[in-house]
Amino acid sequence: MNTTYMLKSTNDHTDRTAEIEAQLKEKGYCMLDSGVFYVSGVNMPANSTLMGINGATRVILAPEKEEGYAIKLDSFCTVRDLTVDGSLDEIPHPDAVGARHGLLFQSNATTKQWGLEPRNSTVSNCVIRYFSGGGITCTDTGYYLNCILAVSNCHILNCGAGVNISHFSEYHDFSNVICTENLYGCINNGGNNTFSSCSFSGNEIGFMIDNRDNKSPNNSHGTVTGCSFNHCGDNKGIAILLYGANCGHVFMGCQVFFGKIIIKDSISIVFDALNFGRQTSIDVEGGGLVMFSNCAFREAQDTTVSITQNDAVKFVNCYTREGKPFAQ
Repeated sequence: MNTTYMLKSTNDHTDRTAEIEAQLKEKGYCMLDSGVFYVSGVNMPANSTLMGINGATRVILAPEKEEGYAIKLDSFCTVRDLTVDGSLDEIPHPDAVGARHGLLFQSNATTKQWGLEPRNSTVSNCVIRYFSGGGITCTDTGYYLNCILAVSNCHILNCGAGVNISHFSEYHDFSNVICTENLYGCINNGGNNTFSSCSFSGNEIGFMIDNRDNKSPNNSHGTVTGCSFNHCGDNKGIAILLYGANCGHVFMGCQVFFGKIIIKDSISIVFDALNFGRQTSIDVEGGGLVMFSNCAFREAQDTTVSITQNDAVKFVNCYTREGKPFAQ
C-alpha cells in the first residue's frame, strides 16, 4: 500500500467526508492514519476499499446527524481495520432501535422487486460502537446469492442492534463477530443468513427473528453454528426470541447460559448439540415442529419448559450432565 495517499487526522470536529469520498473515487482506496475522523456519512463507490490502522483510527458519525450512517458500502467494497463510532465518548445502548447506523449495506428490494445491488462486499477487523440503530445494518438487499455482505472478526457494542438485517435481505455471512452490551445482539429478519463462531452474549436480547406481521417471504430460515448466548439481560433476559419463523432455522453446537428461549408461532426450528447451563428456560407457544436433539442440560431443575398450543415439540437424545434423560 502506498502510504503517500494516507489521510492524516486533524483531531478536531472537521467533517472529512468529502476528502475520503474523493480519494475513494479517484484511487479506489482510502487509508486513514491514526486519530479521529468525523464524517457526515461516507458513500463508498463500487470497487473501493476504506481502511485504517485498527483501533488507532476512529471514524465518528457527526453528533448532529440524528439519523443516517457513518459508512455506506456499494458493490465489491471492503471496510477493514477501523473503529467506527457514533459518539466520541462512551454511551450505553439505547432503549429502542433507532436510525443511526454504523455500517450500512442497502438496496431497495421488495416482495415484487428483488433488487440486484449492492453486490458482494466485506467488512473485517472493525470495532463498531455507540449507534442507536444497527452497528451493521443490511436492509432490502434482495434474495440473490451475489448480494452478500461477509463480516468477520468484528466487535460490536452499545448499539440498538449489533447486527440488524431487514426482511428483504438474504445470504449474508457473519463469522467471529462479537456483539455485546447491545439492546439486541442480532435482529435477523432476512432469510438464508449464516452465523458461525459468533458471540451474542451480554445483550438485553441475544438473537431475534420477528415475523409477526408476515413481512418476510422466507420467514428467516438460516443457520447459527458454534455461537454463544450467555448472560442476557443481567442474567434474566432472553437469549433467543423467535416470532413466526415458519421456514425453518437451525441452531447447532451453541451455548445458552442464564437466558430464555422463547418460540412463538414458528415451524421447523432445530436445536442440535446445544449446551444449556444455569437459569435457562424454554417457552414454546403455537406453531409446529420444534426439535431439541443431542442436547446437554446442566440439571433438570435448571431448565424449565413450557409448551402451549403445540404438540410437535420433540426432545430427542437429550440428557442432563449426570447422564439421565432430560424430561421436559
